[in-house]
Amino acid sequence: MGSLDRAVLTGFICRLCSEMHRVVLHIYGEEGIRLCISEKINRYLSINVSRSDPLPKTICKNCLERLENQHRLVMRIEQAANLLKGQRRARFNNNYQLTS
Repeated sequence: MGSLDRAVLTGFICRLCSEMHRVVLHIYGEEGIRLCISEKINRYLSINVSRSDPLPKTICKNCLERLENQHRLVMRIEQAANLLKGQRRARFNNNYQLTS
């Protein structure tokens, strides 16, 4: 059995980068669930993870950090879009009231 096969069996391979790591986080472990890792992977990446798929259920620290950065970026963009939409609506309402 090669080292890659052994890493897959022991759970020390990252689902995202497929590299072996001594320290990984279990996607469906207590911390993984708290951080909503599977939901973030399914939302932001072009792959889907589920408890029933046969692929590794672990993620390395580097990929977790990148995933969290992506999440923060998307949240910031969505907040900015909502703020801009709100300002546009307020401006429209003010202009409408001035012309009425």
